[in-house]
Amino acid sequence: MARIVSNYDEFITQLRQMLPTDTATAQAIDRNEPWDRIAMKAIDDGYVESADEFVRFVEACVTHSM
Repeated sequence: MARIVSNYDEFITQLRQMLPTDTATAQAIDRNEPWDRIAMKAIDDGYVESADEFVRFVEACVTHSM
């Protein structure tokens, strides 16, 4: 379980580097908000339509940028 959380933290860190500073998603990440709130901001910003899609979105962004 700890490794899964660590991987997710790494994904979020890498995702943050790709986001414009003025987005609610980036600001939520910068404030270290809980993942569910970050997911909701990503929905509000139009990056995804659901929290489940948020996880896939983060993984896709990070994988694509490698």
